[in-house]
Amino acid sequence: MSHEPSFHVVGVSHHTAGVEVREQFALTPTESEAWLAAERLAGRSAVLLSTCNRCEVYWTGEHDLGQWFEDFARARGAGRHHAVTRLDGSAAVRHLYTVTAGLDSQILGEREILGQVRRAYQAARTAGTTDRVLDAVFVGALTAGRRVRRETLLGRHPASVSSAAVDVAASATGGLTGRRALILGAGSVAEGVLQALGPHRVAGVAVVNRHRTRAETLAAAWGAVVAAWSDLEALLAAADVVFVSTSSTRPLVGAGLLAEAVAAAPERRLTVLDLSVPRNVEPSARAVAGVRLFDLDDLQQLRCPASGFDAPAIGEAERLLRREIERLLRALDAREVAPRLAQLHRAAERLVEEESERALRELGDLSEQEQQVVRAMAERLVRRVLYPVSRALREESATEAHRHAAAPTEDVSLKV
Repeated sequence: MSHEPSFHVVGVSHHTAGVEVREQFALTPTESEAWLAAERLAGRSAVLLSTCNRCEVYWTGEHDLGQWFEDFARARGAGRHHAVTRLDGSAAVRHLYTVTAGLDSQILGEREILGQVRRAYQAARTAGTTDRVLDAVFVGALTAGRRVRRETLLGRHPASVSSAAVDVAASATGGLTGRRALILGAGSVAEGVLQALGPHRVAGVAVVNRHRTRAETLAAAWGAVVAAWSDLEALLAAADVVFVSTSSTRPLVGAGLLAEAVAAAPERRLTVLDLSVPRNVEPSARAVAGVRLFDLDDLQQLRCPASGFDAPAIGEAERLLRREIERLLRALDAREVAPRLAQLHRAAERLVEEESERALRELGDLSEQEQQVVRAMAERLVRRVLYPVSRALREESATEAHRHAAAPTEDVSLKV
């Protein structure tokens, strides 16, 4: 007997699409809210996870959002240079747990994804698009992700997009000591960059953001200065390394602007790290002499081999996840088995009543005590037959949960 959970995922990620494709799937908060509202009106249960690494839809029930995602991909003009991954049942559960723990990220073990999954789930809860199965799987995945952070080597030495970017910048510039850094944006990635820059003894850091109040708060916390967006040209000309991470849906830093920034000092090199999806720096800036431009895909190639996590550290996190997945699948299976066991017990109660009454009619005039003996005997007989059946159902359910938790992830990719 197999009880595959009614849980599914479809989407694209850094495994199946480059940043130039993933940015076409990036959704604004308004678009995400509108999508969840439409799912609620349609009576569907779903969670939308949209990050710089992936755009994925998780859902439960008989409806199929796979075709919707293919239509969505075409509508976004994503073309055919990527694959849409679809997973179902326990394979989809394992995928979410792996994602939430940071084991499926571009930067292995990165810590941002846990908060991103939590916010995606909370948005679905607020929109009213979750059900008992979605709640159980997402709460379980978030719990497992926190345990990986708290109890494993992978979590005790967390990586992040921000720290990876600073590592790459340090390598590209021959060291950041005495360098001048510029940060465009004031979100969590920018804050992570400021934190990661701390040990490098940079000459100074300027923060620029459309909303100055947020930039001032961030700069004050990390000893940086705030600059105006109108001074961007001069700031670029004075910087050695630039980190760009804003919520803009279009490039904010053009190739021409960067060319002007390096023209004043031809011997100088400007290192630019675009940590945004959609990208905030024109990709054509790679051709500008004196400019070294890195995006998120570059970070994966340059940073992951030096991530510092060996096989035992990864294996420790994976073993924890397997135990947590098994626990969840047992709970979900128990929900499936419980109604069947209840139905079986109700049928047994009817059988006891019917057969007791039949026996009492055939035996004729019996005392009250003798009638109770007959009924008790019928109940004992049925219980003795029913007990091993109930136990077998529960054990088989637990065995299936263990098998699904230990099975390798099945990855079915559909070309769009």
